[in-house]
Amino acid sequence: MVIALAGNPNVGKSVVFQALTGRYGEVSNFPGTTVSLSRGRMGSQVVVDTPGIYGLSRFTAEEGVAVEALRSADIIVNVVDARHLPRDLFLTLQLKELGRPLLVVLNMMDEIRRDHVYLNADGLQAALGVPVLKASAVRGEGIPELRRLLSGSGWAPPAPPAFWEELPPAVRHLDAMDRLLWREEDATLVGTLGSGPVPGQQEVVYTHRRRAADDLARRFFQLTGVTKWPERIDRVLMNPWTGLVVVAGLLFGLYESVGVLIADRLVSSAELALQSTWVPAVETTLAHVVTPGSFIFRLLAGEYGLLTNTVTYLLGLLLPLVTGFYLLLAVLEDSGYLPRLATLLDGWFLRLGLNGRAVIPLVLGFGCVTMATLTTRILSGERERKIATVLLAWTIPCSAQMGVITGLLAGLGSTYAVVFALTVLTLFVGVGTVLDRTLAGDPVPLLLDLPPLRLPRPINVFHKTRQQVTGFLREAAPLFLLGNLVIESGKLTGWLGWLERALSPLMTVWLRLPAGAASAFILGFIRRDFGTVALYQADLAPHQILTGAVTLTLFVPCMASTLVLFREQGVKSGLGIWLGSIALALLTGGMVARLAP
Repeated sequence: MVIALAGNPNVGKSVVFQALTGRYGEVSNFPGTTVSLSRGRMGSQVVVDTPGIYGLSRFTAEEGVAVEALRSADIIVNVVDARHLPRDLFLTLQLKELGRPLLVVLNMMDEIRRDHVYLNADGLQAALGVPVLKASAVRGEGIPELRRLLSGSGWAPPAPPAFWEELPPAVRHLDAMDRLLWREEDATLVGTLGSGPVPGQQEVVYTHRRRAADDLARRFFQLTGVTKWPERIDRVLMNPWTGLVVVAGLLFGLYESVGVLIADRLVSSAELALQSTWVPAVETTLAHVVTPGSFIFRLLAGEYGLLTNTVTYLLGLLLPLVTGFYLLLAVLEDSGYLPRLATLLDGWFLRLGLNGRAVIPLVLGFGCVTMATLTTRILSGERERKIATVLLAWTIPCSAQMGVITGLLAGLGSTYAVVFALTVLTLFVGVGTVLDRTLAGDPVPLLLDLPPLRLPRPINVFHKTRQQVTGFLREAAPLFLLGNLVIESGKLTGWLGWLERALSPLMTVWLRLPAGAASAFILGFIRRDFGTVALYQADLAPHQILTGAVTLTLFVPCMASTLVLFREQGVKSGLGIWLGSIALALLTGGMVARLAP
């Protein structure tokens, strides 16, 4: 038996899922999308946590995934934020129309009691004709009763909606989900069947359902005595002036914590610890099995060995970065601030073909582009994800690289630093604008409901972070094994050395750099800061330092980012972005070499 959890974003579905499944679940992307589903078991029953949605109309990838997950569900558990009952009942009524066994969980009842909100759950249950259960998932309230209900037998679906009998004969044979979608003028389904309902039917259906939800809320729900401090804070956060001050402080804190404290200090300590303990242990153990210096030995324990560098890279570099990022993201999400941040910045990002959600991956790119590329999954549409991914790959240096570039430019005077910053910023805005005007489609409107502000719950933050980090490592480990295999094989077979010699004329003629600078670009692909360090160690004139810094910043992302890029965008699109990065870097670098001060 399959139990599917459904509900609006930020209603506590994940907490309910963790409570039902013992907090063990498998996170995977739905085929053909970047939207993830969580699956777990409650005894012999399979529990599926669907993405947060506002309806079943397939306007977004999240809604499309939820529709397919709910289609195969035996029981639907609709998790509702009790404080936002008028909003959430729209989806409840839509789920009821499926004629599938349905249970409504009124979550966050602890906040209802705190604010003395009137909520008649028994009356709502009688009006809906389905079980309604009061709960506070973070406190464990209502979970035992929910388990008993779901483990019981004799689940009866709600009475089929009256509109089923009014459907044309050609539609009545469809399953319940397709009947609902056809009635709401779902473009895909109507195109498949060749005919749809009377034009304007969707608006009539939505209006009727919205009025019914509002009527239920008026009868059984009333906000009274709600605390005012969240409203006062909201006015500060959403004000265009004070809100931007808060954003500046938040982004600075985000950069300092992820980009400096974690990406620089913690990562350096972790890598040093692994290189001084793990790597020697592997080399010593392997020497008893394989001849030191042999092809196999170097492949497994060489500079980019599968057992040495891969482990050091994953656990020493990426694990601290990813954990720190997802921890901070979980805090922002659980507090309710993330939707407010996206709303405040939406107007700025629309100029680049994005919406306000893009602020998170773009800012985090200054910490780690690999991690930021993965977080483009939070964006609503494929078009937005592509634009954000291109901007990350082409124009944003990671913190490790930025630290070395700062050192490179520090001794040259402010003029060189300003030219560098203006060059990269101009390309960032220019690339985003060009992509917005050339890619088909329009930016996805930012449709967000603002959840109440609340103090983050440590248990929520912990489990969200753990789930995301586990999923990342499961996806990333095979990619880094593959990448290190390619690089170390290249060193052993000599093709990396051949590539360095082949690039020398390009360095000297077009970029006006020494022939040896080619090694900096090859190392920059392995890790961006490696390439910049190689440039730092070369004896270059000031204008050559500027040329090299700009070119390396725009050059192809590092090996880890490239692998994630191909994973997220596919081979064809990923290859186009990768080659485009090379073209942009060389074109801009050549111009800077000729126009530099």
